[in-house]
Amino acid sequence: MKRIACFLLAAISWLALPAWGGVRPRYGGTLRVAMAESLASLDPAEPGDVVARARVTPLSFDTLVRVDAEGRGHPQLAVAWQVDRSYKRWQFWLRPGVKFWDDTPLTAETVVAALSGRAEWKARADGEFVVIESEVSQPGLLAELALARNAIVRRGSTGGPVGTGPFLIKSFVAGKSLELAANNGSWGGRPFVDGVKIEFGKTLREQMVELQLGKVDLLEVGAEQIGKVESEGRKAQVSLPMELVAVVGGAGKAKELEALSLAVDRKAIQSVLLRGGSEAAGGVLPEWMAGTGVLFPVQIDLEKGRNALKAGRPGAAVPTKSVKPLTLSCDAGDGLARLLAERVALNAREVGLSVQVVSSGGDLHLERIPLGSGDPGVALEEVGRAVGVKVAPGLSAPGEIYLAEKRLMSDGGVVPLFHLPLASLVGERARGSSSDKLGGWGLEQDWVKGN
Repeated sequence: MKRIACFLLAAISWLALPAWGGVRPRYGGTLRVAMAESLASLDPAEPGDVVARARVTPLSFDTLVRVDAEGRGHPQLAVAWQVDRSYKRWQFWLRPGVKFWDDTPLTAETVVAALSGRAEWKARADGEFVVIESEVSQPGLLAELALARNAIVRRGSTGGPVGTGPFLIKSFVAGKSLELAANNGSWGGRPFVDGVKIEFGKTLREQMVELQLGKVDLLEVGAEQIGKVESEGRKAQVSLPMELVAVVGGAGKAKELEALSLAVDRKAIQSVLLRGGSEAAGGVLPEWMAGTGVLFPVQIDLEKGRNALKAGRPGAAVPTKSVKPLTLSCDAGDGLARLLAERVALNAREVGLSVQVVSSGGDLHLERIPLGSGDPGVALEEVGRAVGVKVAPGLSAPGEIYLAEKRLMSDGGVVPLFHLPLASLVGERARGSSSDKLGGWGLEQDWVKGN
C-alpha cells in the first residue's frame, strides 16, 4: 500500500534533460498523435473518456500538484503544501509569476473559483494561499487534486476554458481533432515542438496503418498487441496496470455473478487472447496499487460455481435449462472487448449459465474502466462512479481498501477479470519519453526529428 507523504516541499523545481543517445533536442516541428478515444469538450469539468482526459488535459491545463506511481506529490501550480494531523485542512503555496494564456495572473482567487462546487471539500483564499478544508479526513487529497477534472481553468472572454499549460488551444473539432500551439510563456518553459495535432476516434488498426505510412508519430497500443509489437522490434511504452476489465451486473444477479466469476479461466484468457499483456484480476485494484490480490483468488472452481446457482438447495443438481439465459453486452467497436465477452460466455457454460453476447442492452456488461489514479482510494472512487456505487472519500488503510473492493463487487455487481496497462508506440520522427508509469503523456518534453 502506498500512501502519499504529506510534507512541505521546496519551492524550486528544475528539469534535467536526457541526452537521447548523445543527440541534443531541437525546437520546431509538429508532433502528430492518433487516439482511439475522443472528447466532446476540452473543459476538464465536463464528462469525457478518463484516459483521453488524463492524456490530453495536462497539455493545456495544469493542476495544483502531480502525483507519481509511488504516491509522491510533485509541484505544479502549487510549489509547497502542508496538512494538519487530521488530514482535514490543507494549505497550498502557489507558484509565483504564473499567467494564463490571456496574460491574466494566477491568483488564489482564480484557483478557488476553479475548485469550487466540489461536495467533498471547500476551498477558500487566505491571502496568497489556497486552503482546502473537509469535514472528513482526506489523506488522498493530493491524488484527487492531480486528476484532470481538477485542473485549474478560468473562463475567457468568449466563455471558453483558458489554462496555464504548455500548449495553447489553436483549434478543436469535437470528437474529431485538436490542434495545439506551444505556449511561449509557460511557467515550465517552452515545449520543444511548435505544435501538436491529435486525431480522435482512430481504431487501433487505423493507427498502426498511419504509423507505417509515416503519418503519425505517437499512437496507442492495445494490451493484446504489446507482445506482437515488441516481437517486431518496436519498443512499446507500457504503464503499470491502470485499467480494470470487469463484468458488471445489475441488482438481483448475485448468484449468477458469483458462478460466472468462478467459471472464468482468467489465466488461460490472459495467455491466449491478451498474450501476457495483463494481470488476471480477482479484486478491483491491481496488486501493485493495493496489495490485496492475495485476498481475491483467481482460480476457477466449477463445482463451487454450480453450487452457487442452486439457490439454497444443497445437493440438488443444476440443469442448464433451469437457469434463466443471460445477455452480455460490450462495446461493438472494441474488438478486444468482444473477444473477451465471447470467451466469458463460453466459460459460463461450464457451470450451467447460458450467456449470449450482444452489442447493447445486456443483462450484464463487459466494461473497461480506467482507474485514473495510482492512489487506491481515488481509484476506487473512479470505479464507483463508473458502476454507480458511492465510495467514501479518503480511504487509505488496507482494511478500508479491502472492504471497499468487496462492496463494489457485491453492491455494484462487479466481477473483476483483468488489469490492463496503457501502452503507446512512438514513430521514427519522435524523440523523448512520451509516457510515464501511470500512462500519462508528457508531450511538452518530446521533440521531432526533421520537419
